[in-house]
Amino acid sequence: SNQIDRLKDKKQKQKEARKRKKAARLEAEEALKQQRKAEDDARKARAKSEQEKKRNIRDNAKASGFKVLAKGVRSQDLIVGKGKMVEDRKKVRVSYVLRSKSHTTGKIIDSSHNFGFRLGRGEVIRGWDIGLEGMRVGGTRRLVVPPEAGYGRSKDVGAGKGAELFFQIELLSA
Repeated sequence: SNQIDRLKDKKQKQKEARKRKKAARLEAEEALKQQRKAEDDARKARAKSEQEKKRNIRDNAKASGFKVLAKGVRSQDLIVGKGKMVEDRKKVRVSYVLRSKSHTTGKIIDSSHNFGFRLGRGEVIRGWDIGLEGMRVGGTRRLVVPPEAGYGRSKDVGAGKGAELFFQIELLSA
């Protein structure tokens, strides 16, 4: 009878140990599920924040007379040229000033008064290929080029890593 009691006790302890293990496993699974949900919520919040940021940039650009083009490039014609319109794959010549932070008060990073390239051939940053479309000789245009259409998020050309680039471009010939 003593032996039977010991066997019953052993079985009872094993059963309780299995219950504790199962409860711990369920608790761990629930914690993991909550962690994944929190990560997913944070990811969604970041995506929503990015969308709102892009929407604000678009709205601000429209309010300030800028057109929003592909890849987030923004353009504003200061002078609409009367000459020949640029053509894809054709040689163009421009005069430009690149500034950091703003078109008027930003530090001048680069400039040229006679820079030539072929439009749409990837000879310049994507923002120029996008932003100069439809421009006419004699025109002056401002471009705001985001990193995705410029030099990327990691390269620094003098405005800081991943900074927007502010160009003022005059089309000399097309």
